[in-house]
Amino acid sequence: MKKDNSLIDFLGGKTAYFILGLISLAAITLLLLQQIAFVFRPFAVIIGTTLPPVIFAMILYYVLRPVVDFAERKQVPRLLSLILSYGILLGLLVLGGFRLFPVLQQQAVDLVASLPGYAKDFQHSLENFLSQTPFAPQFQQMMQSLDSITDDIFAFISDNWQDGFKGLGSIFSTLSTVGITLFTGPIIAFFLIKNPQKIHDSLMAIIPPRFRQDIQQLLTTADQQIGAFLKGQVIASVLLGIIYWLCFLLIGLPFATIIALAAGILNIVPYIGAFLAFLPALFVAFQDSGFMVIKFVIVWFAVQLLHGDLVVPRVLGNRLNIHPITILVVLLVMGDLLGFVGVVFGIPIYSLIKILVVFTFGKFKQRYNRFFGDHGKYQETDFFDEGS
Repeated sequence: MKKDNSLIDFLGGKTAYFILGLISLAAITLLLLQQIAFVFRPFAVIIGTTLPPVIFAMILYYVLRPVVDFAERKQVPRLLSLILSYGILLGLLVLGGFRLFPVLQQQAVDLVASLPGYAKDFQHSLENFLSQTPFAPQFQQMMQSLDSITDDIFAFISDNWQDGFKGLGSIFSTLSTVGITLFTGPIIAFFLIKNPQKIHDSLMAIIPPRFRQDIQQLLTTADQQIGAFLKGQVIASVLLGIIYWLCFLLIGLPFATIIALAAGILNIVPYIGAFLAFLPALFVAFQDSGFMVIKFVIVWFAVQLLHGDLVVPRVLGNRLNIHPITILVVLLVMGDLLGFVGVVFGIPIYSLIKILVVFTFGKFKQRYNRFFGDHGKYQETDFFDEGS
């Protein structure tokens, strides 16, 4: 005769042998997955290849969909408004390319050629300044260590130059990924915007009726949070680049256009991107004059404060509610797993995983309350409360 056991009922079984069977099956499954791990490598390649175009398409979708929806409410056919939106966007890119590309190309070439010299001059100036302070021996020792590390790196490269072809292959792989993303992303976004309801209905039609309400909740929350984040991140990056460009021109910073463009693009990568854009700009300012360094540092951090306190809360809000330490960990992990793609798209990927985990945990809490409510209930079990 079976005894009443809430844990067995909670797991969906009838006897204690059910739990033993679950443990045995889990162990066997893990062992088999370890032995056939090679089977899943093609799927990882497929996901790594298709993920960037899909995420880029989602960015375009959330940026252009409000425009198309607004035009449709004004009695403009949806297809026509979508084609016009693409045409205007393409026209702006082409016009901006013709006007800005020569300037950006020249500044980029000059900056890349001058940056090593700027860094060397910065090092010498810092050495001269610190030579008059008690920290001179420590700084000299640190620079000697850095020079030794640099020499070892170049020696390793010269001794193992054959392996350089692997790095060259990774560069070509990155360039091909960018090209595929830029070409296929707009095509995917076009069909998503053209008839989103049809795609939604087709997806719901293949889902069993019992799960449709849960999937609808999941899709609604993901649409609200991820859409707001992607659209807000693009707008915030554009605004940051424009503000930096105007401020750098105002203070007369050399290479103002390329530095502002780099700051806006790298802003997509939280925290790390701003630091990567700051260092080259600091070298450039230092090469100009000491007063330029002061003006640059003041402008840089003033714009960062303005952007963080005024622009980001109004454009991005706090929908994702991700801690800064979590962001850094996500960037490190996703960068190691997916490389360049993981660094750029790591936060949206993490956000999707977070929404799915929160949704699953909400279902767990509801089931827990059903079987263990007499021991105390979770205060909140609603998915939207947990995910908002």
